[in-house]
Amino acid sequence: MPDRDPLDPLRRATQRLHEAEVERNRLIRAFRSQRQPLTKLSDAADLSIGKVHSLTRPSTIASVGYEGRTVQQLMSALVEASVATLVDVRQNAISRKAGLSKRKLAENCQARGIEYMHEPTLGNPRENRDGFRAGLPSSFEIYEEHLVGAGEDALARVAALLKDRTVALLCFEAEPCSCHRSIVAEHLKRLDPLASVQPV
Repeated sequence: MPDRDPLDPLRRATQRLHEAEVERNRLIRAFRSQRQPLTKLSDAADLSIGKVHSLTRPSTIASVGYEGRTVQQLMSALVEASVATLVDVRQNAISRKAGLSKRKLAENCQARGIEYMHEPTLGNPRENRDGFRAGLPSSFEIYEEHLVGAGEDALARVAALLKDRTVALLCFEAEPCSCHRSIVAEHLKRLDPLASVQPV
């Protein structure tokens, strides 16, 4: 039988503290978003479990690629995932596929009640794409540096949307792990620890 790590109890306690902190922040954010005052701790006792759950619905980031999809298939997937805002994270929002360039894509979104936003600073710079597709660690580092610098304001704008809606990040690749949008999603999760990522 392997020896038990003496630090295990400390690690478990640290994890419980972290989970409690996340729940506290979830409640605070929920009350602020609903403009409900919480003047004393006893107020929380009057909330039903259902009310707390509805107020603290986790933020959702939908990770979407249009590779192998028509614009109609893409729109159906967005509607099915209850996406409220589509954030286009291509540096240049152009495509040879019909309906997937910026103007037409925005029109298709609007027709389905979905807000369209293009955030070009979240795009992967052209000169870095080949290395990124090849999985070069240096290309991932270059994109991280770009995102922290040029993409900081755009990340803050997208994170602000997450508090009350499902936001989709759109790029070409079908697989999120082969696309820079997966790194965008990780940065958004750091800004909003309640957020979860859902491939669509």
